[in-house]
Amino acid sequence: MRKHLKEAIGNKAHYRDRVYLQQYVLILANSGIRAGEARYLKWSDISNTKTLSGDTRIVLFVEGKTGAREVVCNETMGRYLSRLYDFRKDELEDIPDPSEYIFSHRNGRPINSLRKSFNTLMDNSGLAYNNKGQRRVIYSLRHTYATMRLQEGVSIFQLASNMGTSVEMIERYYGKKRTTTAKAATEITKMGARDRSRKKALDALPWQ
Repeated sequence: MRKHLKEAIGNKAHYRDRVYLQQYVLILANSGIRAGEARYLKWSDISNTKTLSGDTRIVLFVEGKTGAREVVCNETMGRYLSRLYDFRKDELEDIPDPSEYIFSHRNGRPINSLRKSFNTLMDNSGLAYNNKGQRRVIYSLRHTYATMRLQEGVSIFQLASNMGTSVEMIERYYGKKRTTTAKAATEITKMGARDRSRKKALDALPWQ
């Protein structure tokens, strides 16, 4: 995406389109929100919360096909939103209105679709198709988010709630991906104090 952006320097329209596309990809892949939810996201829909260790996390208020919900984003989200905010601020030579759409045209109207730009990016990067021959689409970014979170051992119940979907849907598409990670293996094989006394014998199995 950096190369894609750099190639557009000198062409204002193309450069703007690619700045927005780059952040769009990063925001969707690090929040799991749907394209329709991102379309009408406004600056006033951004807040934050704290983790148990006191770190700040961005929260997006979205409204989609499953209703309204708050989405807690990955820790890098502030960086991507700041890039768009600063770009828009320079473009307007003023502070963007809180009611303005985050993904907007120069006139402030929402960008309805970035599908064409996304397809061009995928074609140019050689990533247009997955290993099954299926074309990657914007919705693939939501799958990327879910897969990454499950690999990090995130609870399937928390993930379903954050993504505005059901546990059944997560299980159907990603169930196989979450059971053999190190975190999942640790969680599912927790031992009490009595069981630990037998661990030494299990560590030296005859076929190893």
